[in-house]
Amino acid sequence: MRVLDGMYREAAGEPQSLDIVVTRHDVLDEAAFRSTGVLELYEELFPASERDSPDDIVRWLLSDDVGERRHFSVGGLSMSYRLDSRCFILRAGAARAVGLGFFTYDHASDLIFCNHVGIGKSWRGGGLARAFYREMVAMLDALFPNNIGVVLEVEPFDRDRVAAIVADLERTGRRQLAADEQDEIRRLLRASWYDKLDYSVFCDARTMRPLACRSPCLDPSPPSSDWANGEENYWLMWQARTGAASAEVRAGQLWHKAATAIYVEILAKSLVAADPNGRRGYWDYATALVGQTLQRTATTDVRLARGLGDDDAALLSRWRRLAIDLPI
Repeated sequence: MRVLDGMYREAAGEPQSLDIVVTRHDVLDEAAFRSTGVLELYEELFPASERDSPDDIVRWLLSDDVGERRHFSVGGLSMSYRLDSRCFILRAGAARAVGLGFFTYDHASDLIFCNHVGIGKSWRGGGLARAFYREMVAMLDALFPNNIGVVLEVEPFDRDRVAAIVADLERTGRRQLAADEQDEIRRLLRASWYDKLDYSVFCDARTMRPLACRSPCLDPSPPSSDWANGEENYWLMWQARTGAASAEVRAGQLWHKAATAIYVEILAKSLVAADPNGRRGYWDYATALVGQTLQRTATTDVRLARGLGDDDAALLSRWRRLAIDLPI
């Protein structure tokens, strides 16, 4: 357990001391994990389309992704992977979960993948989210001393679309946003949050536009003809470990390593290992899709750059002046 520096308050509440506990260090079994209320908080924070099954989360955190090498075979080809997943739980009063962070360390690449981070709505503000995130990264560095940094996905935002939404809100004075408008604004806000944490995005050096990475469908259970409907494009963001040498000169190599870690080592292998015979087709599909992304960018001069430019900062300022509450 680690006590977070400073005192933080819930909306209209008194300042409190908060602590952070982590699975398989402070939270040792399923009953203890579920009793923290972190799964209820997870359901509150993320829409159904972005959530994993609670049972899968418990399995990954407490039995499957525990730092041991797992072996399986697909079509006669033997393979293995080694992951360590941890959930950090921010607690108020040593009981109630008010924040969470779900990370996976891939031993093959020495990369940490940030799956989910979130703070309960009534606790947002006062710099709590940033303090919680910084503390988690420090704890991850202690748990995984060989890690080289953290990589994560963000949904691409359409700058022109965001500008049109903001301009319409300014002109009409309306306060309610349609679901698709909320989604587009949230994409910008999420990218902005990680940008403030000093994350960089993988870009094409020629255009300085973020590179798109195509994620395979996360659910192998539907017919293979439906898998394409579950694919998504993401930008990958990166933050080197504090004190590590600059990754700029090896951005292309790091791009390849990050895409492989997220979509092959962490996603495809863990899904296929659960049913190697029944999911051979999914393995072929997922690895082929990742291969297409890497082939498409094989000759690209990859650079790491700040994800948001001056135009984006101006859009954010205009959005904030509207004072519309839109949790991300």
